[in-house]
Amino acid sequence: VEEQFVGYDTIETEISIARYRRVKSKDRIYYQLVFDKTPFYGESGGQAGDKGVLKSGSESVLINGTKKENNLIVHVADSLPTDVTARFVAKVDEENRMATACNHTATHLLHYALRSVLGNHVEQKGSSVDAQRLRFDFSHFAKLSDEEIREVERIVNKYIRDNVPLQEYRAVPIDEAREMGAMALFGEKYGESVRVIKYGNSVELCGGTHVSFTGCVGSFRIVGESA
Repeated sequence: VEEQFVGYDTIETEISIARYRRVKSKDRIYYQLVFDKTPFYGESGGQAGDKGVLKSGSESVLINGTKKENNLIVHVADSLPTDVTARFVAKVDEENRMATACNHTATHLLHYALRSVLGNHVEQKGSSVDAQRLRFDFSHFAKLSDEEIREVERIVNKYIRDNVPLQEYRAVPIDEAREMGAMALFGEKYGESVRVIKYGNSVELCGGTHVSFTGCVGSFRIVGESA
């Protein structure tokens, strides 16, 4: 099955179900669906998967989550549509997607700010991004002082107020991306061609969803730091 991801450009598209399976775990039965193409982002790279709905005629089936498995985007639902051979409209929950994209963009700005304040030895070692919050793991040899935390927040919030536009480059050869200054992240596997996400001086290789302007993030606050 070749499943095309169209979610960078649209959150709603017409699809057909290419395959599905019933899964039984503990006290729950659910279904995993694979479409011919999908606007749903599958959980990966620290970013939570999209939620949304599948509609056909008067019937709608909730998609509770989406993950990547063996290069396929797998959609999780509690029930199957009556007619799995029908054509459907797959629609991503826009509010949830937007909130997640804001937090993902904020992790890029945070990474840039940490390197600006602490030095270029700082590297991202992992992250967790969903609609509610972000967690950012990074390498550094000391606890951040209150002054450093405030300075990191100040840099990120200035980026947000400056409403810097997104520059997105798709299918860039990896060497070319490195020449652009894009940072490859720890433990991530990259193919021959990559996607580059740039906001001003923040340049990263990333497959996640992002906002068109940093101003969409609204404001940024660090609420905790731990080792």
